[in-house]
Amino acid sequence: MVQVLKEIPAEKRWDIATRCSDMMPFVYSQAFRKVAPERQEELNRAEKEIWREFGKRQGDIAKSIGYPANSAMEVAKAFNEISRTVLGPQLQGRTIQEKGDAATIITEQCPMAANTERFGAEARHTCELCSAYGKASIESLNPKYHISSEKHMCMGDSSCRMSIEKTQR
Repeated sequence: MVQVLKEIPAEKRWDIATRCSDMMPFVYSQAFRKVAPERQEELNRAEKEIWREFGKRQGDIAKSIGYPANSAMEVAKAFNEISRTVLGPQLQGRTIQEKGDAATIITEQCPMAANTERFGAEARHTCELCSAYGKASIESLNPKYHISSEKHMCMGDSSCRMSIEKTQR
């Protein structure tokens, strides 16, 4: 039997920690909705703001570890890898270089989608939270780029498909 935390492999500790933190927003949401069912719209706005704040931290994280974010592909890779670090190994996907200064992220496994199903959360709301996180993340990584989503696992698609492109000004 493992007696000391250090004896648990780092990969396993990361998996355990992120699985717990991934479900926390869903548990809080359920609890708040039970306590204040008449304030659903306010709760929805508050949750979006929380996810935006999570996203805003990506730029700082990227800078602190020297992750470049100067092109669409670099932004996509940074977003994908930092999100995987924060959300855990359950987040699985890939990045694809597109023509010009554009990239695509395809997510094939997502803890947000899994927790939506597990906790019976409203799929559209989870999708809105993810979108708030993604938009804030990309802007914090490099404000010259934006993200758009074409497919959403939360809404029943087999994968999420997001595009990173230079913002037209």
